[in-house]
Amino acid sequence: MTKELKHKKNKNMNSKLIIIFEGKPMNADLIKQVLNDNGIDACLKDQLMGTIAPWQVSAGGFEPVKVEILEEDKEKALKLIDEFNKSS
Repeated sequence: MTKELKHKKNKNMNSKLIIIFEGKPMNADLIKQVLNDNGIDACLKDQLMGTIAPWQVSAGGFEPVKVEILEEDKEKALKLIDEFNKSS
């Protein structure tokens, strides 16, 4: 979890982290960047293990890396991810 995301979560104790995207390491990193560039704090979960041993973090190694955000950013994040997927 990034320092910014941790600080934002601590600031609003009712916020919880949710997984907004699961995929290959490269795709998860791109989604994270899109979210960060649009003002949504996001972090990658299982980035290292998803790269070197994906079967350790997900069944069959399928979509091993996750992007986490605060639940309050969910709607905006889903719209950005949808726009990103349509453009690529």
